[in-house]
Amino acid sequence: MEVPGCQLKYLPSYSPDLNKIERCWSWLKSRIRKQLIQFNCLRNAMKDVLSTAS
Repeated sequence: MEVPGCQLKYLPSYSPDLNKIERCWSWLKSRIRKQLIQFNCLRNAMKDVLSTAS
């Protein structure tokens, strides 16, 4: 059953490699993990990484 004026469109499979924001999150998470060794809490590691990224 079709609604007048509507079409069904299939989207391609999801690929994180093609999504720029996924690459950004991956970069941030890897830097934060590396900084966790130097800081006593996640919040401070995140602040340090975000301050150097901007």
